[in-house]
Amino acid sequence: MTPCSSVPPTWDMQLPPPMKTFLSEHDLGGQTVIPFNTNGGYGVGSSFQTIDDRCPDVDVREGFSTRGGLERDGVYLAIKEDRREEARAEVTDWLRRIQM
Repeated sequence: MTPCSSVPPTWDMQLPPPMKTFLSEHDLGGQTVIPFNTNGGYGVGSSFQTIDDRCPDVDVREGFSTRGGLERDGVYLAIKEDRREEARAEVTDWLRRIQM
C-alpha cells in the first residue's frame, strides 16, 4: 500500500479546483488515498465524494474534516490552545479507526 494523503481545504463546500486538476492529471490507480481537510465551519460538503468519483481503482479511505481558520473573521490558525488537544484526539481516533 502506498498512501497518498490529500489536504484540501473546502472551498464553497466543494473540493478546490487545484485538487480537482491534480486528480484529473495524475493516475493514482492501485494506491490508497486518505482524504483530510479543514473547513470554515460548513463541513466537507461534496469534497470527499469528488475524490472518490475522480479516483477509480483507488482505495479511498474514510476521510477526516475539522474546522480550521476563517479568513473573513481574521482567524488564520484556529487549531491552537485547548482546540489543539481536542483536534489531536480527534485525529488519533480517526487514524485508529482507519487502521493507520
